[in-house]
Amino acid sequence: MAFWSSGDKIEENDLNASVVRRLTFLLLAVEIVAGLRQFVGSTSEAFWLGWPVIVLTGSFCLEVLPRPRLNSGSRAGRVGTVLVLTLFPVAYYAFLVSVTGSLWSWRELLVICYFFGLSFELSLLYAFQILEAVIERCRKRVGQRWKLAVSFAIRAAFYAVLIPYILVVFAVHRPRLLPTPMTTITASQIETIEFPSRDGATTLRGVFLKQPSPRGTVIVCHGVGANHADIEDIHLVLFESGFQVLTFDFRGHGNSDGHTITYGLNERLDVLGAYDACLARTDVDSDRVFALGVSMGGASLAMALPEMPGVKAAVLDSAFASLTSMVEHQFRFVPASVRPVPTQVARAFGWLEIGADIDSLAPASRLKTLNLPVLIIHGDEDRIVPVEHAHLLHTACRHGTLHIEKQCPHIGTVMVNEAQYARMVTRHFLATVPSE
Repeated sequence: MAFWSSGDKIEENDLNASVVRRLTFLLLAVEIVAGLRQFVGSTSEAFWLGWPVIVLTGSFCLEVLPRPRLNSGSRAGRVGTVLVLTLFPVAYYAFLVSVTGSLWSWRELLVICYFFGLSFELSLLYAFQILEAVIERCRKRVGQRWKLAVSFAIRAAFYAVLIPYILVVFAVHRPRLLPTPMTTITASQIETIEFPSRDGATTLRGVFLKQPSPRGTVIVCHGVGANHADIEDIHLVLFESGFQVLTFDFRGHGNSDGHTITYGLNERLDVLGAYDACLARTDVDSDRVFALGVSMGGASLAMALPEMPGVKAAVLDSAFASLTSMVEHQFRFVPASVRPVPTQVARAFGWLEIGADIDSLAPASRLKTLNLPVLIIHGDEDRIVPVEHAHLLHTACRHGTLHIEKQCPHIGTVMVNEAQYARMVTRHFLATVPSE
């Protein structure tokens, strides 16, 4: 039991729980995860919601798991650690709300505190307990001259796994930031909408910007960690150019359901749900439907376009061409000789989280069979999605047009030159309409 307790001895009877109690715990764990899986509609969410219940039930009630312990020796140290772990989720959410100007949500704060405080931090607590126990055991098996080297090697291996794991968790499980109301468009022209994703299990919410005599309707997809209100500049450009706009929050974002982000795997279904909702409207001309996506929204749109035959033209703004390349980009500061290690670890955790190999999330490959005109816009100083991704997307398109904006950051083209952006996008869309 020393392996789990990291030096804190646990009574021998804690190890000798009856077979009945162990089986009861196992069945309870399976039941909790299965029940949550049906409730939330995501394996990843089900695990993270059920994990604290399983651990606390197993450790304190059934005594078949070790109890989570703080390794700090002093009472003040333990109290300080608890305060840090408790306040971190609150500070993290408050910081994001402040930076993005989003609406505050007490409900979302409770969700974040549960996830980070009990699910994520509880996992780290166990991980560090195991680390110290493994180091202690290994040091006992080697000579005095090798103890330091063994400790360093084990810690290095541990952090080689821990850092990619933390990056994946923070990438996939982000706080939902609620959109602020639109103030640049007359309220009578804004319709709140709600529709199902193509999976039929996830409700998406957004707005429809109505025009009395529209030149067409554009489905607009926002980026990761944001919501539809964050790209209001683009909505306004399209609306003032005479287009109706259907914009929505992806799953795990804004007012839509869910808390797990899959970077195009399930978001593709959300785009298709928006497409279905658009075509179902009586005020939409099905011969004048277009689509525009930014960043992850652009990648998700590219993944969905082969299944959207009614879309006449599309715009991908600052989109990535391959999720694998994006993961590699996150470790660009790691020496090239060891970079494959954290990359492969991140891929493994990504597969566990979203249920798919990230290699399958390659928007560029989905564009190769399209006969659709696609305008690809990117800033040459994009530090989030390197400009090379724009070239890969353009190469994959049969009918692609590439525009690289000079001295422009991520999703910055519309801000650098709004009039140019309006002309470029409008010309691209209307070129597919014979009468215009």
